[in-house]
Amino acid sequence: MTTSSDPKSTVADSPPHPFHPLDFGVVGIGASAGGLQAIKLFFDNMPQDNGMAFVIILHLSPDHESIADKIIQESTQMPVLQVTETVPIERNHVYVISPAHRLTMNDGYLEVSPSDPRLGRTSAIDLFFRNLADVHRERAFCLVLSGTGSDGAVGLSRIKEQGGVTLAQAPEDAEFDGMPRAAIETQMVDLILPVVEMPQKLLELWRNAKAITLPTANDPDLQSFASVNEREAATAEQLLHSILIQLRAGTGHDFKHYKRATVLRRIERRMQVTAQPDLAAYYHYLQNSPEETKALLADMLIGVTNFFRDREAFEALERDVVPQLVSAAISAHPDKEEIRVWSAGCSTGEEVYSLAMLLSDQMQLDSSQATLQLFATDIDERAISVGRSGLYPQAIITDVPPTRLRHYFSKEDLHYRIRKELREKVLFAKHSLLSDPPFSHMDLIVCRNLLIYLDREVQREILQMFHFALRPGGFLFLGTSESADACHDLFAPVDKRNRIFRAKTGAGNSRRPPAMPRGGYVRTDISQPAPQSSAPRKLSFADIHQRALEHSAPPSMIVDANADILHMSESSGRFLRHVGGELSRNLLTLIIPELRLEVRTTLFQAQQSSQVVKSRAVIIKREDRSFKVDLLAHPYRDEESDSEFVLVIFEEVEVDAADVATGIALQSENQVLSNLERELQRTKLQLQDTIEQSEVSSEELKASNEEMQAINEELRSATEELETSKEELQSINEELLTVNFELKTKVEETDKINDYLTNLIASTDIATVFVDSKLRIKWFTPRATDIFSMLPVDTGRSLLDITHRLDYEDLAGDAALVFESLNMIEREVSSTDNRWYIARILPYRSSENHIDGTVLTFIDITKRRAAEEELRMGQERMRLHDEQNQELSDIKSSSHLKDEFFAVMSHELKHPLNLIQLNAELLRRLPVIKSATPAEKAVSTICEAVSSQARIIDDLLDVARVRTGKLRLKRSAVDLNRMLQDVYQVVTNDNPDVDMSVQMPERLVIDADPTRVEQIVWNLVNNALKFTPTSGKIQLVTARVGGMARLDVRDSGVGLSAESLHQVFDLFGQAANQHATHQRDGLGIGLSLVRQLTEAHGGSVEVQSAGLGQGCTFTVLLPLRQPHDLVAPSTQTSEQSGRLAGLTVLLVDDSRDVLDTLKILLEMEDAQVIDFTEPRQALEAAQTGRYDVVVSDVGMPGMSGHDLMRALRELPHIKQVPAIALTGYGAESDIEKTRKSGFDRHLGKPVSYDALIETIEELRQIRGD
Repeated sequence: MTTSSDPKSTVADSPPHPFHPLDFGVVGIGASAGGLQAIKLFFDNMPQDNGMAFVIILHLSPDHESIADKIIQESTQMPVLQVTETVPIERNHVYVISPAHRLTMNDGYLEVSPSDPRLGRTSAIDLFFRNLADVHRERAFCLVLSGTGSDGAVGLSRIKEQGGVTLAQAPEDAEFDGMPRAAIETQMVDLILPVVEMPQKLLELWRNAKAITLPTANDPDLQSFASVNEREAATAEQLLHSILIQLRAGTGHDFKHYKRATVLRRIERRMQVTAQPDLAAYYHYLQNSPEETKALLADMLIGVTNFFRDREAFEALERDVVPQLVSAAISAHPDKEEIRVWSAGCSTGEEVYSLAMLLSDQMQLDSSQATLQLFATDIDERAISVGRSGLYPQAIITDVPPTRLRHYFSKEDLHYRIRKELREKVLFAKHSLLSDPPFSHMDLIVCRNLLIYLDREVQREILQMFHFALRPGGFLFLGTSESADACHDLFAPVDKRNRIFRAKTGAGNSRRPPAMPRGGYVRTDISQPAPQSSAPRKLSFADIHQRALEHSAPPSMIVDANADILHMSESSGRFLRHVGGELSRNLLTLIIPELRLEVRTTLFQAQQSSQVVKSRAVIIKREDRSFKVDLLAHPYRDEESDSEFVLVIFEEVEVDAADVATGIALQSENQVLSNLERELQRTKLQLQDTIEQSEVSSEELKASNEEMQAINEELRSATEELETSKEELQSINEELLTVNFELKTKVEETDKINDYLTNLIASTDIATVFVDSKLRIKWFTPRATDIFSMLPVDTGRSLLDITHRLDYEDLAGDAALVFESLNMIEREVSSTDNRWYIARILPYRSSENHIDGTVLTFIDITKRRAAEEELRMGQERMRLHDEQNQELSDIKSSSHLKDEFFAVMSHELKHPLNLIQLNAELLRRLPVIKSATPAEKAVSTICEAVSSQARIIDDLLDVARVRTGKLRLKRSAVDLNRMLQDVYQVVTNDNPDVDMSVQMPERLVIDADPTRVEQIVWNLVNNALKFTPTSGKIQLVTARVGGMARLDVRDSGVGLSAESLHQVFDLFGQAANQHATHQRDGLGIGLSLVRQLTEAHGGSVEVQSAGLGQGCTFTVLLPLRQPHDLVAPSTQTSEQSGRLAGLTVLLVDDSRDVLDTLKILLEMEDAQVIDFTEPRQALEAAQTGRYDVVVSDVGMPGMSGHDLMRALRELPHIKQVPAIALTGYGAESDIEKTRKSGFDRHLGKPVSYDALIETIEELRQIRGD
């Protein structure tokens, strides 16, 4: 595992940052696209007095001024400052980065410096987050909000490494989720929240941080482990021990060798995030939360590193070490076939890849052909998987020089990936320095920022392991806060400032394997408790107690069964003396003569009896005093070492007079004993002579024994060599296991990729052929056999020898051209089975970026071609449809113009007819005309001509309305018999010479518009009248046919030819082959209108004729209806006078002729007429005048009749006065328009005088006059 507390930042070679933490939290906020809105929402929910400072880093354009501070100020009452110069950091303040600058923290100040153009805007957040982490440590907070890219991901990891808290906006809450997702993918984010929840959570985290209580690492209570009892009575050490046991049981990782300060710092961070106030609460929380166990492990394994971290140190390595490694590999030593490097605690791999880049650059520079092999190990499998993939966020551009970035990385979206050729030189494996055997024969070992977290004794063991793993003269590269001084006999400094050391070749046990843990190098079994540490315990109260006893206890020593001294107290030395000759540890040799006899006797008795034995008192005389010594021999057996020892205690007592007398007697007795000892000594000398003689005879045996000993020494040396070889083989086996695991992983990855490719080929169903540079088949997909006649055995054959179904003569030439030009060629080709393909030929690039041939793909586009053809036809149809729509629009426009033309024409034509009609009515009522029969007949002729022309105009307009669908029928129950009777009466009165008859067997009531039915009947009757001679006959015959009423109009006129029968109902299609002597009258629109009106009613019309001169029969069928509410138009006229007596009429018309005639006619009916040609004059007169009826023209210049009527209706006394509109416009829309403007009735021109009088009388009756 790689962790670091190195305060030095490596961002853009910045100098070290002093660590002067503020006493309040500092929150770094990073955002990009869409982030400003999120920041505003954040401060909308953050109270003013929160006790923290906020620094906002945005991606700003360097070419424009920023108003971000003003926008943010709208959402908070805290001061918001855009930092353009060095400012102190204060709580409850917000600081915003300025364009084209970068921010750093230094000693409580925010400092501004120009941004590095090479780094761009997309790394500003990472730069500040790193600096914030190094300076503010556990009081640092960071928020990654909405934005694109991955800025902030690397800096966020540094903040968590240094003990700060990290938050990211929930991706679904962000407008742009690139930056939040990149941060979350690092697995270094503590909390993922919507922006609106972040302010409250930050306040909770800051309160938790201030409320946490933890013992310091120097607390004496943290010096030894103790058993765990009840939680309430547990000490801090017991709780810490329990937490580590819980962590080991839940994860299999043992952290008992980590320094207490490191462990407490990691636990404190988790306590802050989980809101636990002390160790006891956190231990309880940990027991009940399996997820927290994983989170604590993740914090303990925080491994944050960068490419070329501590750039000065890497430059020293590149300058002083890398060239030596490469030059040594170039030399002719057979054991230097490869350069071997081990990165222990590699974390996510940035460090080992940095080493690989340095060595590869040097090997290219020296043209070295040596093999480069790097081993990268860590206990964090997640970090290893990241390193193995070689995929890193875009922010690494701040650490990797541009040349190396281009040479060793490939860009993938918002990430960079280590190229395959460099990744293959690195083997990643899970490995624990505390339990697994080391690698061997290493040229360089890199272990940075790991040893500082371990106990000193464990550091020493690991350094010894590294010395064993290195080749003689190999290099060791440590972190800036680490050193190899603990093993100064094994390593010599090369660059002490940058922590580069070299293994000493003459070290005493340099090539002996390090001491193995109990049970050998085995991985920790999480089901078993960890073995107790063999490292000496630190100073405790027991040690103090031991030293206090040492000062007050009598002199003593420990001896073995041979009386050799193993350990003795400080005060026991005065009973010993050294004699000449070889140095000895034997007590019987070193003890003073006065005590030698008692010591020998007491030791012998104690060893024989295994009981405590006390000697006789011996008086010792010295120059200044005499004292008595009692010897106490205490034998005991040590179970751990399985050995026997004797504790010898010297009890010293002051002597009195009696003791002196006793001592004299004892001295006399001792004298005798001394004589006996001397005699015994002489006996021993004689025995010694005998022994020496026997030794002479055994010299040969001794020589043989020496030879055997020499052989034994050789065997022992061989055994030691075998043991060393065994350890080396074990190390090699570990390497092989690592390589095998790596290969297994790659095989699994290859199998997965193969599965992906198989399913991809099956799902895409694309014919693909891989060929080499000579067009020899390398591989093909199953679908390719539909085009080429290939079999699996054809691999290696030339593609040109294989028959195919393609109409593609340039296939070989295109493939060769692609191989030479490296440019893709794409064509659409057909096959003999009428299929179409996109033939796409691309160069085949290997993983080493070599061009090894070409790839031919054939995508079946037969359906697409058919769809394209169908689409083309559809587009053609759409084009025609658009043209038709345009033509229809033009037709509608023309129709509208035609309708307007007809309307205007009708108005213009009816105006003179109206004048003629009115004057004819005036003439008819003059007495002189009534008395002159020719004059009265002339007036009647004029009226009939006017009516005929008016009907022609109305028919023409009705035809236009029917054809455009604007004609609206007002259906009601119509008595057909009564209508025919009225028509008969009118015709016979006006044409007494016509032989006309009506046959109506039964009463018929039809469902129709009475006005339109009257048009149908009159057009048919008028047609018969026109083409029937005076002596001819006309018959109207009705009958019931099912649910239809049948009307036959028969005449004995000129008849129709067979060729003209189908044209008679065409517009303007009046038969041209009628009797030559008959003068035609009309435009030929009446019969066309009959057909259209009949069909509009749901009926039909047809004509029959036996030929020219044989007459015609027109048959009309109309739907029947029950007889109720019968309506029939009236054609009766009345010539009574004085019908308008007492009425005052307001008459308005812009034509003076019409006005004068109408005035005379109305006055003849005894009406008082007030006339105006100007509507505005009429309006002024109406202000004061009183009128019973208003009669007004509609189409007048200046002010229309509609405007006049609306203005008159505003006058209270005119509001209820009946009003009649006279107009030449007779469409339904015109009638509706006159009604809305205030007219009560609408009369079309030419105006029938009788109709006008009847309308006035009708309105008069309605209004109650």
